[in-house]
Amino acid sequence: MSVEESREALFQSEVSKAEVIAGLRHALDVQYRRFVDAARADWERLFGSDPADACVSVRVAASQPAAIRGSGFLKSRRPISKTESKSSMPRFAH
Repeated sequence: MSVEESREALFQSEVSKAEVIAGLRHALDVQYRRFVDAARADWERLFGSDPADACVSVRVAASQPAAIRGSGFLKSRRPISKTESKSSMPRFAH
């Protein structure tokens, strides 16, 4: 195989790869469009076709946000006084 034939074969290989990628992108675009259309049809079927719905947008993301540590409850900013801790009544009974 000559250098020219080798270059031609490499070029044809790259063209084939580009065509496959373009075909996959097109297939993904078609599937995404079907998904969006089905979601819109469900929205209109379930919630009606109120003109105000046109301003609503929904974003679907595949990546999950980083986990946030904690129980979901905010800690009290009120300092606990020593008189409350020595009281004979529980704190919640005051």
